[in-house]
Amino acid sequence: MTTLHPLKTNSRKLSWKNNLPHSIDYDDRFFQSNAIEETDEVFIQGNNLLNRWKNNNSKNFTIGELGFGFGLNFLITIKKWHEESAKNKDMWLDYISIDCFSLKIKDFKKVFESFPELEEFSEEFLKSFPIETNGYTRISFPKYKIRLTLIIDKAAKALESLIKNENNKIDAWYLDGFDPSKNPAMWSDSIFTKIAALSNTDSTFGTYTSAGFVRRGLEKNNFKVYKVKGFGNKRHKLQGRYINNTRSHKSNQIPDKVAIIGAGLAGSCLAFKLAKYGVQVDVFDKNKELIANPMASMYPKFSLGTDARSFLLTQGYFYSYKFYTEVLDSFVNTGILFLNNNLDRDYWIKRINKLNRDDLFQNITAEEINSKNNLNQNYDGILIKYGANISINELNNKLLNTNNIKIIKEHEFKKYHLGKRIKIIFKNDRYYDDYSHLVICSGDSLKKLMPKMGIKYGAIAGINEKSLHNIKYPINGDGYVLPEDNKINWAGSIYSNENLFKNNVLDFEEIIKKNSHILSDQTKNNIKRSWIGTRASLPDYTPIAGNIEKNKIFTIGGLGSRGLSLAPLLAEVIMNDICNIPSAVSNEVRDAISPLRFK
Repeated sequence: MTTLHPLKTNSRKLSWKNNLPHSIDYDDRFFQSNAIEETDEVFIQGNNLLNRWKNNNSKNFTIGELGFGFGLNFLITIKKWHEESAKNKDMWLDYISIDCFSLKIKDFKKVFESFPELEEFSEEFLKSFPIETNGYTRISFPKYKIRLTLIIDKAAKALESLIKNENNKIDAWYLDGFDPSKNPAMWSDSIFTKIAALSNTDSTFGTYTSAGFVRRGLEKNNFKVYKVKGFGNKRHKLQGRYINNTRSHKSNQIPDKVAIIGAGLAGSCLAFKLAKYGVQVDVFDKNKELIANPMASMYPKFSLGTDARSFLLTQGYFYSYKFYTEVLDSFVNTGILFLNNNLDRDYWIKRINKLNRDDLFQNITAEEINSKNNLNQNYDGILIKYGANISINELNNKLLNTNNIKIIKEHEFKKYHLGKRIKIIFKNDRYYDDYSHLVICSGDSLKKLMPKMGIKYGAIAGINEKSLHNIKYPINGDGYVLPEDNKINWAGSIYSNENLFKNNVLDFEEIIKKNSHILSDQTKNNIKRSWIGTRASLPDYTPIAGNIEKNKIFTIGGLGSRGLSLAPLLAEVIMNDICNIPSAVSNEVRDAISPLRFK
């Protein structure tokens, strides 16, 4: 299969009988009516999971699955895990599943109707149902202490990406592809080799098939394979364990205390995620008061390639959307409008329309835009159906007001010393020490370590103008205007390489000019507030997030205009690395955002 754009999905061809799906692509059924009993016997018992969970001393346990299908194995596993996890409150289950077809919610709902025993868990899954994309999707279920990493890609490519991160080691395999005679690509020698490379020292597998070439392929790759009684009317099935004793076990080390430099959006998201995982976090900021951008919008201007950056921007945006809906009670999805006001935008909209994603995008005429928002402007546009504007102050306060987080203000970072523990030195020779990990999230601080990082100064204007108070969603042209909040519509934006703080006198003509289709010359008299800040970016317009020294010193930075759209996912990536959790992004994305790419 050729690599598809992350939003150009590959749909299953299905036929249905009694609400049970049959694959036309592989001429095989997905499961039978007694699927719960089959999954329990083939995968749960086949991997001896209940005993292993009970006796596991690690912080997490990882299941790898080939063939997500309709998620039945996942839901059945959640049910079993939930029943068992009460006995081990500190352990999380990581479930990594690979499928070459994306998910359609209407099909899932139809399937779940046949399994009322799973209703509690299917409802939770549907609440967090992933938006149809290719590549990686990470969904957390804190209620059950489960993380799902769903990878929509060819099995060989997905496994190859997983191999390159030591945290992705698998403790138990569900080998649940279609019949090997009808789906040979998933049961090849190459796949077996990759499964072995990803297996932990005591990894096991279960599968319904007993095909001889499957048994031989696994045995050739250091699995002890047992041919046992099959489920129901099937004569045999295979199960077994990995027996390569030369491999070191994946690390169980959990950070005891992490320092974060910078209480901006990236630092706050990371602190929140670590704290929720039980890690003690100290957040340092140079300012006396943590005053962030008063209002900002998510920025879904997707890149439409098949490169790692395109996958990052797509995955990051939808991950952030789900994150804000979960943590912010005030979050209201409005969608975000892009006006077709120049040739570049027109070309981008035409490419978006070729994706045929009516579930995500809606073309809107100028008349409809004006009627909806009480405006008088001339451009048609395209509405991204997911997204909104957010108060960054409110968001940061919510994230940082979490158990296990301590905020330390008026501390300007100078340098760190990495020994057995990490010592952090601040201006005026103040220091804190005894940290297991350090993450630098402040653009100013990062510039000292990464000279290629650029810092731009920016300003936005707060307008009190009644004619703007009916705007329903963020409107992007050359600039942007946001919906009213406390009688203020924020509009942006001025950028400069010079420090706009110097004379403290701002000329907002540029903002008005960028938004002249909405704002008028009179607007200048109605500017009641302003905000000035900095924005860090890198030469390739791709952020950094990763390790910079000995898996102890990490960084997040260079998010540019996409802070709201990328910070939660990049924070998840760093939290995963620090806590030895399977990665939320592909190895290709990890390479693209690596801070070491500039060395």
